[in-house]
Amino acid sequence: MSKRWSVVPLFVCLLAGASLAACGSDAGSTNGEKAGGEITVRVYPLKSDEGDKAFWATQVAAFKKVNPDITVKVDLQPWKDRETTLVTQITGGNAPDVAYMIPDELRAMQAKGALEPMPDSVPRDGYRPAALDAATVDSTLYGAPVLMSVVPGTCDKKVLAQAGVTEPPKTWDDLMAMAPKLKAKGLYVTQIDATNAAALNTTFYPWVWQAGGDVFDKSGKLTLDSGPAREALAFLTDLVDKGYAPKAEATTAIPLDQSAIAKRQVACEFQTQPALLADQWGEDRLVIPPLKNKEQTAYGTVGSLTILKGAKNKAAAAEWIKFVTTPEVMAAVDELGGFFAPKESTPLEYAAGTVDAETAKYLDLTYSGPPAAQAREIQAVVAPEVQAAVLGQKTPGEALKDAAGAAQQILGR
Repeated sequence: MSKRWSVVPLFVCLLAGASLAACGSDAGSTNGEKAGGEITVRVYPLKSDEGDKAFWATQVAAFKKVNPDITVKVDLQPWKDRETTLVTQITGGNAPDVAYMIPDELRAMQAKGALEPMPDSVPRDGYRPAALDAATVDSTLYGAPVLMSVVPGTCDKKVLAQAGVTEPPKTWDDLMAMAPKLKAKGLYVTQIDATNAAALNTTFYPWVWQAGGDVFDKSGKLTLDSGPAREALAFLTDLVDKGYAPKAEATTAIPLDQSAIAKRQVACEFQTQPALLADQWGEDRLVIPPLKNKEQTAYGTVGSLTILKGAKNKAAAAEWIKFVTTPEVMAAVDELGGFFAPKESTPLEYAAGTVDAETAKYLDLTYSGPPAAQAREIQAVVAPEVQAAVLGQKTPGEALKDAAGAAQQILGR
């Protein structure tokens, strides 16, 4: 493990206002470093602990054949509390050299000064622009994407037929227009999640993006209390108020297998990946494009490999990342976890017309969320306000004004 980091207690660094990078020693770069020695790679289970261990052992053996001077130790850790664990390890000087991160983690770690810019030796060619955008901060690439997901729309063909709906929705207006037909049959046009624990990147923010807005504008200014956000929240509250989405499930966390979706009462779902609805809707899943209002976009995550500032051998770390992001190895990673590839050249083949093939069509419409270091903290104060609006305790305007005020306090710390 790296010993370049000073052994300073975490609370001392934070109280001093230092970045995580400042809690260690000089950052260094790959320039002039020999690609040799030992590196530790932090990953998290994509399938199962045992399955992932076996998978990575195979990849390490293949890498060793072409890089005999580099020893790779794969450190498989649980998803729970992963950021807290990593921050503590960075501060204590025993962090990994390479770590897997999703966009909000990457942005938060970059803001703390904990990440090395991705060296030029790691190729950028062949990547989807949306994938690179998710791993970029202030025009600098900090991660090499290895997997993607997308949440377009999925409709239940059985429910559509039951209500006499022959065309799935393409726009917000379409969704609202077909809602009364479904309600007349005791069905719902969609399902809304406005619980306090809601992941807003999938539940609320996509509606804001489709309305032409975002949580932050391009200059980094908070735009949560804006026309597009109010329009999005008003649309969702309208769906619930009119009985077009199940109100009880909108504000109470209910397991998917016990929900109105599982009971075959919901026509279209916009918060869950189509593949994850196999047990509920089976062959009746109809993948549709993301809805459009002013814009057409959908949430999609991007998993990337990053190099930490304290990596003892950044050149070796870069060689590992180059290996994992080759099309063949990337395809194996994506097949392991059931994800899509951020490189179009990756040899993942889906039979025409299958759910996976139809879902993959919309990867280029994905957005991973606002590029803010405090994105998760902000979600935590916005979610209760979205719930208050859905419950009718506040108007959409009041809820977003209060949410913006709480978010601004977080940004002003």
